[in-house]
Order: sequence, then structure tokens, then C-alpha cells
Amino acid sequence: MKDYFKYIFMLAIVLFSFYYTDRVFEFSLNNNTILASINEYAQENDTKCIEGSINENGIILGLSGLKVNKNKSYSNMKGNGFKDELIEYEKEECILSKENNLDKYIISGNNINKNISLVIDIVNQKYYEKMMEVFENNNISYNLLVNDNFKNNEYETILYKGDNIKSFKKQYNNIYCVKTNDYEIINDCKKYKINSIRMINYIDSKLYTNIKKLLNNGNIIFIKESNLNLNELEITIKYITSRGFNIVDINDLLS
Repeated sequence: MKDYFKYIFMLAIVLFSFYYTDRVFEFSLNNNTILASINEYAQENDTKCIEGSINENGIILGLSGLKVNKNKSYSNMKGNGFKDELIEYEKEECILSKENNLDKYIISGNNINKNISLVIDIVNQKYYEKMMEVFENNNISYNLLVNDNFKNNEYETILYKGDNIKSFKKQYNNIYCVKTNDYEIINDCKKYKINSIRMINYIDSKLYTNIKKLLNNGNIIFIKESNLNLNELEITIKYITSRGFNIVDINDLLS
């Protein structure tokens, strides 16, 4: 009788061993299928950085690439099977990115995407709020260029044209310095890991007429705060979008 139970027990172990081996093989096969699917997906969807360029005025940023993080994607899919929504990506930075070039002036975002940024240059604080209303009523992003006299700190991102970045940076989370004259603002700003932009495209007046000369991919266009420019702002926005350009926040333009 004891031998009978012994044989039953041994048979149970053998059957369990076969079952366990089969499950391990199935699990391994499934994971190999997941890896193969991830590799195939990466081959089809990874994008390389399109490098920017540099000239005597500064840098035109490149367009970052995007590639599948295979390890994280695989970790997400173990036990679930391959699913597009579980893919994780990582950015492939260009050499000419804002993070790598704190010591060089940025003159433009990438010239691949049809994006531009518009910046209100605040000079007297009389009209900028009404100009902001025009942007907001048209659901369009805008940016502000200010000096040390500007005390409104409700904005997450601000462009700065003063000469005391050490003090000014305490008011805002995200700042870009802007060279507007002979003062080399970059020398102070790079100490605090703040990027600097060289003002190239500036519209003092005749906004609607002059904007047509400056519409190029990646351009940062500064618009003087004035009643004249306020009156032409809405028609200018409509013209820009009618030409197929996206007016984006400075962070998006330089990302």
C-alpha cells in the first residue's frame, strides 16, 4: 500500500514537472514574442535628431528625435502581451539643443516644423494686457519680454531683458534672457543655467505689413507694445494662421 502511494506521489511530481516546464516554455515564448514586437515597433517608429546649424549670430536649434525605451517598454508588457499604449519613449537630443548650448545665443527654433513664437516687448505697461486679451480670445499662445520694472510674477515662463538676472530669477520658475543691445546678457545668464536668445526679428510698427517679411519656420518675432500694434494684432494673427503657421509658446518652439 505504501508503494502505491509512493508511485502516485512520484507520478504527481512528474506530471507537475511537465506542466511547469510547459508553462515556463510558454512564458519564455510569450516574452520572446514581446521583445520581437518591441524591436519591430522601434525600427518602424524611432526618429533620429535632425541637427540644427550655427552662424555668427548664434544657433538654430535642431529637432530632437524620439526612440523607444526597450527595457521600460518590456517591463510594462511582461504578463500583458504587446500593446502600443505600453510603449515608453525617450528623447534623442541634438548637439545643437538649448540644454547643450548655454554659452551660445539662440536665434531660432528648428526650421523643420512650421512653428513660430510671438513675444510682446513690454515698454510702458499700457497696452500689453489688451494685447494679451487678443491672443487669449483667439486661443493663441504668446510670450512676454520684460525688464526689472515688471512686477507681475503670475507667469510660469518669462523673457528677460534687464541687467540684474541674479535678483530677477527669484521671481520666476522658467526664464529666457534676451539680448536687445550691446550688453552681453549671456555672460550673466549662463552662470545660472539660463538660456539666452538674440533678438533678431523685431517689429516696432506696421505690424500687419512687417509680419509678412518674417514668417519663417522657427522664428521668434518680437512685437513692440503699442496702441498701433494692438489695433493690428488680431488681423495679423489671422494672417499668420492662414499661412499654415502654428503660433506656439517659446518652450514648445525651443524644445
